[in-house]
Amino acid sequence: MHFFHQLVRGMLALLLVATQIPQIGYASTLIIDGKPTNAVPLGSTVWFVGNLDGKNVGMEFSVNGIKGGNAQLGTINSQNGQYNAPTTMPPNGRVTITGVTRTTPAMSAERVVQFISKKAATIYRVSPSRPSCGVTTFTIEGIDFLNGAVTQINGVAMPTTVNSSTSISVTATLKASGTLAFVVLNASDAKSNMFDQVSVTRCGSTGSGDNSGNTGNSGSGSTGTGSTGSTGNPGGGTTVPLPATDAASISAARFLEQASFGPTPAQLTLVKQIGPATWINQQMAMPASVIPDTTDLSVLQRGVFNNIASCQDQLRQRVIFALSQIFVVSQEKNPYANEMRPWLMSLSNNAFGNFKTLLREMSLNPSMGKYLDMGNSLIPAPNENYAREVMQLFTIGTVMLNQDGSVQLDASGKPIPTYDQVRIAEFARALSGWTYGGNSATGLNWESFTTPLQPRDNYHDKKAKTLLLGKVLPAGQTTQQDFDAVMDNLFNHPNVPPFIATRLIRSLTTSNPSPAYIQRVANVFANNAGVRGDMAATIRAVLLDPEARQDTPTSTQGFLKDPVLHSLGLIRALNGTVVDPTNMFWDYYLMGEKILSSPSVFSFYSPLTRLPGSSQYYGPSFQIYAPSMAVARANFLYQLISGNYGTMVKIDLKPFIAAAPNTSNLINLVDATLLQGRMSASTRQALTAALATSSDNKERAIIALHFTAIGADFAVHK
Repeated sequence: MHFFHQLVRGMLALLLVATQIPQIGYASTLIIDGKPTNAVPLGSTVWFVGNLDGKNVGMEFSVNGIKGGNAQLGTINSQNGQYNAPTTMPPNGRVTITGVTRTTPAMSAERVVQFISKKAATIYRVSPSRPSCGVTTFTIEGIDFLNGAVTQINGVAMPTTVNSSTSISVTATLKASGTLAFVVLNASDAKSNMFDQVSVTRCGSTGSGDNSGNTGNSGSGSTGTGSTGSTGNPGGGTTVPLPATDAASISAARFLEQASFGPTPAQLTLVKQIGPATWINQQMAMPASVIPDTTDLSVLQRGVFNNIASCQDQLRQRVIFALSQIFVVSQEKNPYANEMRPWLMSLSNNAFGNFKTLLREMSLNPSMGKYLDMGNSLIPAPNENYAREVMQLFTIGTVMLNQDGSVQLDASGKPIPTYDQVRIAEFARALSGWTYGGNSATGLNWESFTTPLQPRDNYHDKKAKTLLLGKVLPAGQTTQQDFDAVMDNLFNHPNVPPFIATRLIRSLTTSNPSPAYIQRVANVFANNAGVRGDMAATIRAVLLDPEARQDTPTSTQGFLKDPVLHSLGLIRALNGTVVDPTNMFWDYYLMGEKILSSPSVFSFYSPLTRLPGSSQYYGPSFQIYAPSMAVARANFLYQLISGNYGTMVKIDLKPFIAAAPNTSNLINLVDATLLQGRMSASTRQALTAALATSSDNKERAIIALHFTAIGADFAVHK
């Protein structure tokens, strides 16, 4: 379903004049949005779009003042924002894109495009990573290697063979121990990232000179023994036994994958000691982690990510994560942190409260008021966005459900709809007349995010309305009275228990719950000792249900982890530490799940997405696991494991490097750490073959961890 944004300002102004409503003051933000333009290769294509206060807006584009541009500066299509960069370098190596809105009054914005002659490459891996002195041929793996590319080692250009766009070979004579830094240049201004994870060992006493491998003399002296265990025999070392299939560890790990962002060694031990039920009680009693109070979106994103990665209130954070995919707000429309924080606070405060309180707070939350346009939704034509989505996505769904989540059918065998367009319009009228907190206590205020929305009866539709299930609201009611009636009508609808039960189950435990599982959870939501909507009881029911605690997986049990759950599960299993995640947010964007940046009201992926090739099953997170996204995720996990993101995430590989000389030892340690002994025979066999390609201990450790992390044994929660 498509949802419509609020009327553009010109239309709103006309409406306000026509109804003699005082105009609202506001400050607009207009930008030309698109991917980074500080290093655009000649001859490449970039797309731009106008963005006015978080909403896309049509623009007429020019390049250096020339409408549509030209061959020397590059051409741009105002219909779709496609900019084709020139094939030769323009004067000064840059151009300015100017966009002018088609609205009245016209507004303009600019975007500078800086060119590089060719696309820059990216290095992912260099092997061997622990070479000895002497003649060594390195294989550099990455992407976007162009013919004619040159490799530099410690700043010295080396003879380079480009095998393909993803592989380069370079041979160097290594004469001194130390660290080597690799850079690939497709052109003088198209430089790759620096890869400095290669260390030269097993050299004699070092004389003067640098570590480039081409200059300097090694000096005299006997040959040293090298770093202990740096290469080693894959068959040697003390034996690490095959990890026992520890039922308690498997059960605890499965539970923590559902109730947190993944097991850590400490949390595994705790759950094994006290059990899931007591762990839940302890978690629900913990104070909520702090959500940064800031206007800087990057600060808020870091705070939210650090909370889910490492804060102690893991269950609350996991429930916030689940609820945020039901009650969606996004920085795509709310671009400042103060516009997002109230939404996060409502999710946090009500994670273990009552669903009715959450629904009421979210409906009047200023973040939601902006995102789905209930703020300043006015007579005579109130906005229908929130009215639609509060039914479709937040409470009842589009078709009538039985208590077990199955669809109710009419006499002709067709699903019975829960609402129609008439009902959306009636709800919009019932929810009209709410404005933001601000200077005016009786009139309208422009966007403010310090208080809930405020009722204004002068701007509320006072005619009679008919809600769901024939509920009639009499004419003449106040803004607050109609709002209360809408909330009661929604909260008491019979669809809410199975709808919310299904959404929470799919977020926390399994994509394909049985009808009996849904019904058991829905029954708790509907009536927990006389209380309807008890979120704490409902979450307990989801997590402690026999189907969730079944540790021997069925063929349909579990879910594909999304990028956040997958990557944080790996970091936490390895007892890693998130230092500063800022530069990782671009990677999450490439994987389809940038923090706080849902692309639509349907969140990052729809809960109704079916499993590719098996449409009888649901597989929501497969929506963001297309081949390109799967490759992006595999590359991201490799960067985490290999230490290339060392300033962002700290992971200690020393135990795995120590076990690496013996293939069985290494596989057993990885199996015990990531899978608690659940590694399949097929994975073990394939991993053994992969490890046979390397004798370098660090490289072997990275191969084992990466291979396991991206495989189905770890990527799929079962």
